Amino acid sequence: MRVYRKLHPLEEPRLRDHLLRLSPEDRRRRFFAGVSDETIAAHCRRVDWLKAIIIGFFDDGTLRGAAELRLETGCLPFAAELALSVETEWQNQGIGTELVRRALIAAGNRGVASVQMVCLAENQRVQRIARKHASRIAASQGEAEAVIPVPLPTHLSIVEEVVGDGVGLIVGCWSELAR
Repeated sequence: MRVYRKLHPLEEPRLRDHLLRLSPEDRRRRFFAGVSDETIAAHCRRVDWLKAIIIGFFDDGTLRGAAELRLETGCLPFAAELALSVETEWQNQGIGTELVRRALIAAGNRGVASVQMVCLAENQRVQRIARKHASRIAASQGEAEAVIPVPLPTHLSIVEEVVGDGVGLIVGCWSELAR
C-alpha cells in the first residue's frame, strides 16, 4: 500500500535507512557530493524537528521518498529550503512531484512566502518538478536554483493538510498492522 505522510522525530531511523538506500548517483544528486553512510547518519541526527517538516512516501510501510522542508525562522517574510530524494525504483512515477506539492502546502500553511530548491545543474528531474511551481530556474557554477513563491494559506489548504495527515496516519497504522 502506498501512502504519503509526515514523519515524526522517532522515525529518524526510517529517514536514515531511506537515504542509505539511495544509489551512489542519487546520493550525489541529493547531497551535491558522494557521501558516506556515516555522513548520511550524521545528517539525519542533525535534523531539527522543530524547524523541519519531512513528508515521506511509503510503499508497503517502507520509506521510499522524502521531501525535507527546512523552515528558516527569524526573517520576515519566512522562507524555507526544500530537498527531495526518491529511490531509483520509484522515480518517474510522479512521487517527487507529489512530495513537493505537499511540502508547498505545508510551507504555505506556516506562513512561508517562498521555498528555495537547489540542485545540481545536471539534475533534470528535480528541475522539471521545480518548473511546475517556479517561473524560472537560474543556473550558475554547476547548480540550478528555483525560488518558488508560496501562496497564502486558505481554509482549503489547511483542511487538505489536516485531512492528508489523518489519512496518512490511519493508512500507515493499517499498513503496520497488516505486516
